Amino acid sequence: MTKITIKDVALRAGVSVKTVSRVINNEVNVRAEMQEKVKKAVNELGFRRNPLARALRNQQTSILSLLYSNPNPGYILEVQNGIQAQCDLDNYNLQILPCDHNDEHFFEKIESLLQRSSTDGVLLIEPLCDMPEVIDLLDKYKLPYALISPTTSEPKAPFARSNDEQASYQMTEYLISQGHKDIAFIMGDPSHGDSHQRLKGYQNALAENNIAVDDTFFEQGYFTFESGEISARRLLSLKNRPSAIFASNDYMAAAVLKVAAQKQIKVPQELSIVGYDDTPVSKQIWPALTTVRQPIRDIASHATKKLIAQLNKCSFDEVKTLFECQLVVRESTSIWASD
Repeated sequence: MTKITIKDVALRAGVSVKTVSRVINNEVNVRAEMQEKVKKAVNELGFRRNPLARALRNQQTSILSLLYSNPNPGYILEVQNGIQAQCDLDNYNLQILPCDHNDEHFFEKIESLLQRSSTDGVLLIEPLCDMPEVIDLLDKYKLPYALISPTTSEPKAPFARSNDEQASYQMTEYLISQGHKDIAFIMGDPSHGDSHQRLKGYQNALAENNIAVDDTFFEQGYFTFESGEISARRLLSLKNRPSAIFASNDYMAAAVLKVAAQKQIKVPQELSIVGYDDTPVSKQIWPALTTVRQPIRDIASHATKKLIAQLNKCSFDEVKTLFECQLVVRESTSIWASD
């Protein structure tokens, strides 16, 4: 089969080779009519760009790297899927670089990773995207980057995120509307900025409804099933136990459900449980979890799009993009009839 070239695309579309090049490289200021002609010709001919040729020409590898330190597998999978979807659209490859931010040699290992990695740009998720030392390393090596769900007030790099504080507030308001006042909270890893935002949303909702914050109803978790289980055992052993438990992610909420079953506490009749993220586990357990759905995949995809625009020296609408979360009510919550 004869290899389709950029000249063939230009001939089919009735435009110049330069115009085809500008369209397939996502350059700005190409008329919509021209873009449509080129894209139609590309699809009709089955044209594919040669990544190696582009790398040699532009000194780019067509590789993006996801750098992360996060114990939540469901969250990471959604992030990867979102990034990969955008990479597929723009003919980039994705390189996964896991690390452990609790390692005492963390920053040395990050620098070593960056030195060895052939990448055009880096995507960071929390907590790494909130660490100035990591950002400084990327600046040192002049690597373009975009941030997924940072919590610092004004990051200097392009980013996309959801409003965790507002979503947590809405979830707590929902529990209060169901008659709950004794609402416990299991916080996520304190090194993650969104853990503090979710706690703040919970606290604000209680305060606005004149419900005192009970310190015995607070537990420090780490976004892991194990930390959720430890927290649940203490909370459900209290003499005056809570009527509802708000866990900062679905994995910890699933652990609460396990402990409740072991203690023969009926959910939701005797205890309401809610989580956060709407990961697959929230639908795989029974009763299915009431949770907060944040568009993780869309957030990751949008951040990737911004990074690729940087690499192609294209403009984008705004440095920051905020996504709305959604309350998902399932079978793990019910109206509380107080004694």
